[in-house]
Amino acid sequence: MIVCGISLTAHWAFMFWHQQHLRNLPDVLAMSPEEKNKLASTAMYLVIGSSIAGNFFSGWIVRFTGYRAAIAWTFFVYFGAMLGAYIVPRDHTALLCWFPLIGFCQGVFALFTMYLPPLFPTLLRTTGAGFCYNIGRIAAAFGTVFFGLFSKVGDHRAALLYAGLLFLPAGCVAFLMPRAKD
Repeated sequence: MIVCGISLTAHWAFMFWHQQHLRNLPDVLAMSPEEKNKLASTAMYLVIGSSIAGNFFSGWIVRFTGYRAAIAWTFFVYFGAMLGAYIVPRDHTALLCWFPLIGFCQGVFALFTMYLPPLFPTLLRTTGAGFCYNIGRIAAAFGTVFFGLFSKVGDHRAALLYAGLLFLPAGCVAFLMPRAKD
């Protein structure tokens, strides 16, 4: 539940605030509304398209490292990608280069569907996994708003950077999780 709460908060903060940040960059403000929408769509396509590849990669890498290591190391890479993207102010072109790596790291969430259920007794597998994941989603709802408090008007880089820091404790806690039984 702790790993789900921490990681989903960081993930959903990114998913919400990166679009707001992108639309308010100084080099984007001069664009027409149509150009801004096209840019936002391109960013989302990059994130979602690379997350699909990340889903398959995550499933493949688990065969060699196990669930805990794959989850933890992906969170560490996700942290690095968020740090790289938001540690300094960047224009929209530079951010578009970071979005595929960020999206690729989102493949870690595909592992939750395979890793969490075997941690519970057979009769409680769906309930236990669902509880952990959905408590994480509730935390993410509050966390996304909380990280938005760090934003200046039109500049959400701090919110994105601080949210990305959550992947460090998520990765550390993932190493402490029990081994899957199946």
